[in-house]
Amino acid sequence: MRIIRFIVVAVGVAIATTHIYGADTFVIDSKKSKISFSIKNKPPNAAEFQDVAGSFGDFSGEVVFDEADPSKSKVTIEVMTDSVDTENKKRDEHLKNQDFFKVKEFPKMTFKSTKVVKNDEGKYEIEGDFTLLDKTKIVKVIFEPTSENGGKSSFQIKRSDYGMTYRVPDTADEVDITLMIVGTKK
Repeated sequence: MRIIRFIVVAVGVAIATTHIYGADTFVIDSKKSKISFSIKNKPPNAAEFQDVAGSFGDFSGEVVFDEADPSKSKVTIEVMTDSVDTENKKRDEHLKNQDFFKVKEFPKMTFKSTKVVKNDEGKYEIEGDFTLLDKTKIVKVIFEPTSENGGKSSFQIKRSDYGMTYRVPDTADEVDITLMIVGTKK
């Protein structure tokens, strides 16, 4: 989830900050960037769903961006799964266990782009391999540059696609992800 956000933001950062033709390399500034998520959850014996928001604090990534030929651009991202934070210590510990992220077995999520295309609206369509819990799926996201060195993306994934099925449907299968990324030219 977070990885996808990183990817989208990282590509946008690279695109937005590059004014020179040819490939440039950018690193994601994790202090200025944010990977967040929201999911619907209905606690046991509760009558209604509630929104649960969270983020990942430990991530890194690199973007090689070619403004003249975006198809030559590449994005790689790593998110440490044990950095999940929902501002509820008990919930965070549960998310780290075997029901969800299995952080001891799978300490990170990764994304590696396979395709970058600039669309007619000046946004970037990014496709790549997202790996979570040792399952790799192709994901497609739209990245929108928002400043000279940053951008954003919002999208949705299904956690069951990665084998994370605990409490579906009381904990929704769909996870909304938002990436706000800032990059620094290497």
